[in-house]
Amino acid sequence: MSHGQKGQSDLAIYGRLLKYVLPMWAMFLCSVLGFSLFSAVQVLLADMMQLIVDYIGGNMTPGEGGLSAKFMWMLGGEGFALSDARLWIVVMMVILGVVRGLGYFAGNYFIAIVSHSLVHNLRCELFQKMLCMPSTYYDQNSTGVMISKITFNVEQVTGAAVNATKVVLREGTFAIGLIMFLLYTNWKLTMVFFLALPVIAIIVYWVGKRFRKISKKIQNAMGEVNQVTNESISAYREIRLYDGTSYESKRFYDASQRNRSQNIKMAFYNAISPSVIQFPVVLATGVLVWIALGLGGEMSPGAFVAYLSAALFLPKPMRQLADVSSTIQKGLAAAEDIFTFVDTDQETDTGTQTTETTKGDIEIKNLNFAYSDGGDKVLHNVNLQVGAGQSLALVGLSGSGKSTLVSLISRFYDYSEGEILLDGIDIRDYTLENLRSKIALVTQQVTLFNDTVFNNIAYGKMAGASRDQVRAAAQAAHATEFIDELPNGLDTIIGEDGVMLSGGQRQRLAIARAFLKNAPILILDEATSALDNRAESHIQQAMEEVMKGRTTIVIAHRLSTIENADSIAVMEAGQVMEQGSHDELLALNRRYSQLYNKNFEEQ
Repeated sequence: MSHGQKGQSDLAIYGRLLKYVLPMWAMFLCSVLGFSLFSAVQVLLADMMQLIVDYIGGNMTPGEGGLSAKFMWMLGGEGFALSDARLWIVVMMVILGVVRGLGYFAGNYFIAIVSHSLVHNLRCELFQKMLCMPSTYYDQNSTGVMISKITFNVEQVTGAAVNATKVVLREGTFAIGLIMFLLYTNWKLTMVFFLALPVIAIIVYWVGKRFRKISKKIQNAMGEVNQVTNESISAYREIRLYDGTSYESKRFYDASQRNRSQNIKMAFYNAISPSVIQFPVVLATGVLVWIALGLGGEMSPGAFVAYLSAALFLPKPMRQLADVSSTIQKGLAAAEDIFTFVDTDQETDTGTQTTETTKGDIEIKNLNFAYSDGGDKVLHNVNLQVGAGQSLALVGLSGSGKSTLVSLISRFYDYSEGEILLDGIDIRDYTLENLRSKIALVTQQVTLFNDTVFNNIAYGKMAGASRDQVRAAAQAAHATEFIDELPNGLDTIIGEDGVMLSGGQRQRLAIARAFLKNAPILILDEATSALDNRAESHIQQAMEEVMKGRTTIVIAHRLSTIENADSIAVMEAGQVMEQGSHDELLALNRRYSQLYNKNFEEQ
């Protein structure tokens, strides 16, 4: 498994985020230009102070002064009268105000487009990756943590991408513009300010490390909050029936308390860091003012006021740049986690074989399997064969390896010892898409979507099925009898995971979905377990019909399902103990006979 961006520098993570921005470089450039324009106008407004003060004091000298004054003399030419400066100053102030507003709009609007597009692309990439992760990843990670990556973590990146980038561009260009103006006005005096920069850099670095560490803990805590919430919503019936409300409330309180604690720590550093960072800036500014006040006649009153205004403007952007440090570190911590996930190995698909038609001959040879490297084997030297169009029933106590075996046939897990052959070809040689297109699966844990009955049956690649085809599949699964009673028939929305339906109805919809797929291989993992006797008799007839001409592997406890199978394999502790027909295994008078006589009640 890849370790992704673990331990990479801030610069490397930002560099990777930048790759998502590159396709939108034009928008980003417009934002940079907008903020640069906004900041340039801010600096020019400080410069205008020199022109205004010198005008009021009668200290204007033709051709002399700050940037604004020199620009005015240049435009006015030789015939420019001092009395005209009054109107020029007002017009210039209005123009600068309009340009400043346009720059502010362009900077904010275009960076928002870039940032939200970045978040959208990241979110879609994460979701796409999640759909392709191996089953082992889902086994090892909670639902809450995975949801938190797509919601909370990506929102943290939004903070870094939208708010932080916006502040860095706007206040950064403003601070640079002010420093350039100070250097232009009096570079010797301005060098005093640079003495404070090393102190600021050290403080920002130390505080940033603390922010990153706390941000990771906040992300983990949010994952816990999501997990407890998700479980409690899903299991609300069990919680109330078994009086688990106090226990779940305590779990949620503890998870939320951990999140609160870390957020308070973050708030502490957030609150104190701007003050600590601003202190050397204010100190340097104070020294600047003290020296400037002693210059006496070396600067005109207007030049002094302009210089002083720019120097006093400087702490504000510096403080805001310090403020945004926490947002950036939260975003970088989230981006690091996201990129680690993106770089994790997804479900391996090394197969190259594709076939249009499949007979459905399955042969399992010397198969061994453990869920993790070095872990205990759950399947031991399994050898089985199911001829094309034949049916195999797997029986045995819970934990004997039946569901694991069918999961391997669908390649939800990969084996390293032995072979599973489909039409004489190892299933690992088929592409995953091609292999799974040949398999229809109905399990005890039915999965339905918060959508219409029609869309739940005609799901995925079957979405193009006609209404008649969907109805025929529903009829074959004996589902039309309850579908027709629903408020909108096939167009009824059945709620999350089919909550509006009974267990038997949900399984009949899942069976209808399998019927519609019309795959050559059918796997039924306890497909009739939730059905009452009346419903099961209907399903049994439908199953017998759909099994004709298809290779079927059935995991079942019901006698009626097992007796009709062409072959029965008795599994125990991951091994095949007996295999044969119903009559053959009864004649052996061993494990199958014992299970049969107990009506499989121990399973």
